[in-house]
Amino acid sequence: MKIIKILPIIGLVIFIYILSTLDLDKLVDVFLQINILYGLLAVFAIIPFHLIFNFEWQLILKRHNINVSFLYSLKNMYIGYFYGFITPGGLGGWTRVYYLKEESGESIQKCFVNSLLVNTIEYLTLLSIGIFGAFLFSSKYPTIFPFFILMFTMIIILLILFIRKDTGKKFINKLLFSRLFNQYRDKWDTHIENLYEDIPKIRDLILPAAISIFGWMFWFSELYLISTLFSINIPFYNFIFILPVVKIISLLPITFQGLGTREAMIIGLFSLFNVPQENALGFSLLWYAATWLYPSIVGAFITFYETKRKNKISRDL
Repeated sequence: MKIIKILPIIGLVIFIYILSTLDLDKLVDVFLQINILYGLLAVFAIIPFHLIFNFEWQLILKRHNINVSFLYSLKNMYIGYFYGFITPGGLGGWTRVYYLKEESGESIQKCFVNSLLVNTIEYLTLLSIGIFGAFLFSSKYPTIFPFFILMFTMIIILLILFIRKDTGKKFINKLLFSRLFNQYRDKWDTHIENLYEDIPKIRDLILPAAISIFGWMFWFSELYLISTLFSINIPFYNFIFILPVVKIISLLPITFQGLGTREAMIIGLFSLFNVPQENALGFSLLWYAATWLYPSIVGAFITFYETKRKNKISRDL
């Protein structure tokens, strides 16, 4: 248990080590050379990706018979960013399940499954792109390619097992249920039924998955344009497959929002194209600001507004 608590520190240690090896004056110069307007546009460039993701989520919500507006699911997404930012491992992002339940009136189990499906599709599509990148750069990181293949295969198998009610119920019961809780069998069975209420079929997830792949590629293409602000000259084909590898590695639970592992991977892979370490780090920090910092700030304001609104409704009632 203590090991799990200290795991995120590993990423921080890596980040501090990277800073200690760089010329900080050069790093400052890298940022000073960026046009302020272009820098701000780069931070907000993730907005189209969020809209694409929200459209994908709306499709899954509709298939799941969970009715919330496009605007609300978008707000919910930003709330998840905020809670994910302020909690270790981003676990607070699952708070959006509660907000989804409150808005839709559906069971907490059904809303949890919906969020689980969305996250699984996002991770699977990212992995599918990352596999190509891992293969391209397997000479430098030979263990990543088989690791990605293993992860992709395991998640696909688990998804197929879980989404089918007959196999899913058996799997969940064997995994989580113990004879010690036999007295709660009726409640447990009710929870399981709620989990599988209106659950989409595999074929219902094909279109959202295709949209997800488009969304990732669109976002990585935007980042390619942003990288030019840091005088990074990497062929588009190579660049577009570096980022999913970096993104997946940064999701490992040994860091705070990818800090440290993301920078180490970017510096390592960008060095194959003779990109100075300071430029690579500068790009990584701007990527972090666009991916987490900006959405989390927006999510904080939305969370405050939604909490205030719900409190007012409760007082009125």
